[in-house]
Amino acid sequence: MQHDGAIQERRVISLLSATTEIVSRLGMAHCLVGRSHGCDDPALATTLPVVTAPKVDPNASSALIDAAVRMQAASGGPVYHIYNGSVKALQPDVIITQDQCRICAVTKDDVQDAIGLLGENKTQVVTVEPKTLTDVLGDVMTVAEACGVPERGTRLVNLMKSKMDTVQSTVAELTLGTCRPKVAHIEWIAPLMGSGYWIAECVDIGGGDMICGKVGGNSAVLEGLERLQEADVIILAPCGFSIERTQVELNATDFLANPAFAGLPAVCNGRCFVADGNKYFNRSSCGVVETAEMVAEMCHAELIGLWGHHGERFVNLKELDRFCKRTDAPPPTKAVPGPEASHGPQPSAEKFSCAIPDANEVFPVGAERMVLGPEDVVKAQLAALQMSDFPTAFEFNSEQNKARLSDSSKFGSIVKGTSFNILLDRSAIITTAAPVLGDQLGGESNSASVRVDAVSQDGKRGTFLFDVGKTSGKAPWQTEGVRVGC
Repeated sequence: MQHDGAIQERRVISLLSATTEIVSRLGMAHCLVGRSHGCDDPALATTLPVVTAPKVDPNASSALIDAAVRMQAASGGPVYHIYNGSVKALQPDVIITQDQCRICAVTKDDVQDAIGLLGENKTQVVTVEPKTLTDVLGDVMTVAEACGVPERGTRLVNLMKSKMDTVQSTVAELTLGTCRPKVAHIEWIAPLMGSGYWIAECVDIGGGDMICGKVGGNSAVLEGLERLQEADVIILAPCGFSIERTQVELNATDFLANPAFAGLPAVCNGRCFVADGNKYFNRSSCGVVETAEMVAEMCHAELIGLWGHHGERFVNLKELDRFCKRTDAPPPTKAVPGPEASHGPQPSAEKFSCAIPDANEVFPVGAERMVLGPEDVVKAQLAALQMSDFPTAFEFNSEQNKARLSDSSKFGSIVKGTSFNILLDRSAIITTAAPVLGDQLGGESNSASVRVDAVSQDGKRGTFLFDVGKTSGKAPWQTEGVRVGC
């Protein structure tokens, strides 16, 4: 091992936002030569060449993102594209990636083609796989070793532990002999998902007991809002979403207007919060310290503001609209940066789509919009159906249609037991015609009919008309009903 005084500097590409931050916290930002499209902290990192791109539109609604990612994952293909030419041009000594979740970021397997292009270059691929807080701290050491500064890694880990010990001891003074609040962290809106991994430990350090998730456990889909009845504190911090992005999603889905949500004890008691899920509640970086501090502030009224996070990294739900209307608020959408022109051509557009089998451009990347058109919604619903993911497919229906269908289980039975079952055939070729728009609402159409022609591998054919509509100009398109066409 070489000590700080004799560092052999290496050319590093980081394909995970967390490790880009860790490299910088180790004082080795000058060694970074490339990053993923999601690496946004510290701000200096955004000046680095981008070597990856998502194949799913990050600005689509959470339901559409979920359906697209599930279909992409089920097909066996990568969820992200790697600009191999850019990687080759940068000639890295170290590439840092992850092997925890192929949905969250580029994986080790994804970079193999790029490694092959580097020829004799002895590029070291460093893989992190965080599931617990111990893993996160271990990843700091792994990255420090890869950068040739293990001593700095030890120093940083010790600092993080010391800060978390301070949080824990501060909270302990308040909770001695009292019941700890039950905390629910919502990691996704549609479908509704709980949390787990290292976040459960951050909640524990912050003086709360997590529900709807466990240490090291995957984020599980919740059956309904009733699971949140026992929560004393609810933290809305969807994966990859800023506070501003979360507000748009909550409004688009009418999540806050749902009487079942409004009636939850935590909401009624003013103990529901919205936090930055992108940088603090989903990123396995040094920011886990701030996550624990934020939980402590949210769980204990006496501590709110102590670490300076309230009003900056989290707000009370009642403060959300005011926070997002401030003049310097960033846009809720994410830019999708492309590769540097000098590092090779950008891939063709078809590589930027997450398609249901044999259908193109379901979710084009780079479209900075929150509400997709009627045809896109139908394609997303079909994507979920072809995965037999009936709960997700059910959520694309309007409230009236949901009431008619009863629940996702009955909905699935109807689809499977009728002529609609051709839509479940994974080998079916599905094409959609341009929607025929109907009634006008304030100068724009509020209803449409989208025709779907399906042809299975064994020759079965079917034509279906999806009637879709929306209740207002800003409301999302939803399926009102499906008819068998001629």
